Parts: sequence; structure tokens; C-alpha cells
Amino acid sequence: MNFIYYDLAFLVLFTIVVALFLYKNRKRVKVESKVFLLYRTKIGIKFIDWFSKKFSKPLSVLAYFSITFGFLAMMASFYLLYKSIEIIATMISVPKVPPLLPLVPYVPQIFKLPLPPFYFTYWLIIILIVAVTHEFAHGIFAHLYKLKIKATGFGFLGPFLAAFVEPDEKALQKSKPKKQLAILSAGTFSNFIFAIIFLLVLQLFFFAAYDKVGVTGYVYALSQINTSSIEKINNYTMSEFFNLSDKERENISGLIELDTTNNTYFIDQELLPQLKPSAKNSLIIVYNDVPASRMNLTGAIQRIGDYKINSIDDLHNAISSYNPGDMVEIQTNLKNITITFDKNPQNESKAYLGIGFLPLTGITKTISTFSSPFFSPYSYASPKYNLEFTTFIRDLLFWLILISFSVAIINMMPLGVLDGGRFLYVAVLWMTKSKKRAEQIYKIIAFLIILALLAMMVIWLFRL
Repeated sequence: MNFIYYDLAFLVLFTIVVALFLYKNRKRVKVESKVFLLYRTKIGIKFIDWFSKKFSKPLSVLAYFSITFGFLAMMASFYLLYKSIEIIATMISVPKVPPLLPLVPYVPQIFKLPLPPFYFTYWLIIILIVAVTHEFAHGIFAHLYKLKIKATGFGFLGPFLAAFVEPDEKALQKSKPKKQLAILSAGTFSNFIFAIIFLLVLQLFFFAAYDKVGVTGYVYALSQINTSSIEKINNYTMSEFFNLSDKERENISGLIELDTTNNTYFIDQELLPQLKPSAKNSLIIVYNDVPASRMNLTGAIQRIGDYKINSIDDLHNAISSYNPGDMVEIQTNLKNITITFDKNPQNESKAYLGIGFLPLTGITKTISTFSSPFFSPYSYASPKYNLEFTTFIRDLLFWLILISFSVAIINMMPLGVLDGGRFLYVAVLWMTKSKKRAEQIYKIIAFLIILALLAMMVIWLFRL
């Protein structure tokens, strides 16, 4: 049975258990903002007290790293917002999922995103880890600076929950700016540290549970053409093609062939809306007519002829052993196909398959390297043991790392509901020594961010 059925059953059961728990303890539950239910306890306060005393010296040093990370994460949140707007405004085809939709269970499945499934089970495990470590970090640094922890507990919004640690707010506001900044940034700093830890755990899991058995992540050779140059689509004129019935469209599989006056190209079916007559004279990215696209080579390449492929070097060495015109069987994890090599455009004496790998740079390269199997962004790994179990653990770790990094960055965006809002205000107050100026600067920046978020949504709606 598909795991989603067990997951949905667990969601229902968990909702019932939460409802019964809240009803039984209704005298200790407080309503906040008319929708949140807060259940206060003393759980964890002794641990916070012990940890802050046991490791007071290293924590005092880590406070400076936490504050520094807070500023870096805030700048990263600005950059992330800017890049998100740029991508939505310039990408060839925008996804159907709203850019500001919170990540809740089943979103990738509902919107058919190219991501692992996101189950309620994943969400519950991850929110417990991310929220508890985040809030306890706040509490540990607050206790380090002799602030009283009034309560810990959980917040509920339906079946969804969050954790919280409640320090003495008045004492916190009277603390020195450096202490406030350390406490406010501690949560996101802990999320970042745990994201790094789980990245290493993921790699250990790959080494223990997977074998390297192929190369993936390649793309066909690309070109840019004007839609006005297209004469035929799959041997139909453009008007004939777009007048096909839905049933006739469903019978079309693989890549779509585009014929121009001088060349043949290919395009993914998901990008067909760009070819409608209303999109005439627009530029689009297409695949060149090369052996790989011509034969619709898909999946992780595991063997070329007699050559086993486990790395990009293996792939290059295998192709270089053949000549133009040679026919060879290529095995992927999805299918076996026979391909005839073309002449390499840069050296006609060499065989040409027509695939390449997009270069990775900067932080993208670092994250991709650490999160990919065996520290290689292009490696394809096959599980040694039970497929369902290893996939479940791999995807759980993937989401745990992604959400930990996301919380670490987004939570430092200077908005009132996030730690970044108070962090910015305290930082500006520390520098200017003026409450009025600090409030003005915070309000201006917060307004600009809200404006940018609204602009991103408007751009997305107009580009749907």
C-alpha cells in the first residue's frame, strides 16, 4: 500500500489525540491571537539551566558567532528575496505553486513539484526537531545571561504544532544590546548548526545504505530561438497542433519536435504554453537536435557499451573511445536505448552525444556538493537494502536539512513576527542610541520587505 494512506491515517489519529489532550488540559490552555492554543509547561527548564551552567564558557564565545550569523542570515534573507523576485520575473515558465505558500504537508505532491514527497510524518518529526532546538537555544542563551525562563510549551493550530520557550520579556528588554542580540539570533544559529550536522548524517547514510551506480543531472545541448521561426510542431503546423483534442494530445509522449527552416529542435511538453500563437516573437530555450535529445535519453546513465559509468570522468572516457557514426547501447536506470554518435562540433573526428553538465559556483556548489550522494552533485545512488525504507530516511533527511536552512535564513528577515524584526531594531538602537530612529529605520525596512513580497506575488499572478 502507498505510504500516503498510512500517513493520512496517522494525521487523523494525531489530530484526534491532540484534540483530546487539549480538551483534557483545557484549564492550562490559553488562546493567543484568537487562533493559537498555547499549552504552557515547565518541561525542559531544568535542562536549560544545567546546559547553560555546564557550558557557560563556550556559550559565551559562541554568542559572538551567533550575533555574526544573525547579521549574515539577515543579509542572506534580503538576497534570497531579491533572487526570488528576479527568478519569477525572468524564468521561462512559472510554477503553479504560489511563491509565499507555507510549506505544509503534501504541497509538493499537490503542485507536482520536482521535489521528494512531503508527508505529515516528515512534517511532525521535522517541526519537533527544528522548533525544539530553535526555542531551547533561545532559552539557553537567556539563562546564560541570568534571565528567568517563565515557561516552555507547545502551540497548536489545528493538528499543526510549534514549540516555545518563554523568557521574562521585561528583563530581556532591559538587557544590554549584545545580550539581546545573542538571545534573538540563537534560534536561527542553532538551526544552521543542526543543518550542517544533518548534512553530515545524510552523507554517512549514503555511504552506509547506497552504492554509486551512475551519473545524472546532465542536460541536452541548448539553443535559443524565436517562436516566430517555428514552422511545424511534431509534423503539424502550429494552428493544427493547438487544435488537437485533449485525447490526441495525451497520446504524444516524450519530447516535442520543433521544425524551423534550417534546423530541428526539441522541447519539454511542460513548456508548450510558450508556443501558443499569442506568444509569437518571444525567445525560448530549446534542445538541439543531438543524439541524446533525438532518442530522448533520460534517467541516470549507468553503462555505455561495455563501459560502466560511475562518474563524469567515466562518461567522458567512454564517449571518447567511440567514433562518429558508431552505434552503442546506453543503459540508464529507466531504459536501454541504442544511439548513433554524431560528429563533435568542436572536433569532427570525435564522437558526440550532446549532453553536458551545468556549472555550479559559490554557495550553490557548496550546498549541492554536501547534499548530493558521496559529495558528488552528479552521482546517482542505488539503495543496498529495502527501497522504501532507505528512500523514507533519505527524503526525511533532505527535508530536515532544507527546512533547517530555510528557517535559519527566513527567520532573520526583519519583520515583526520573526526574530529578525526585533534583532534589527535592537541592532539599530545599539548603533544610534535613539529609540525613535531605531523604530523609524525598522518600520521603513519592514515596509519595503512587505512591498517586495507583494510585488513577488503580483508578478507571479501576472505570469501564470
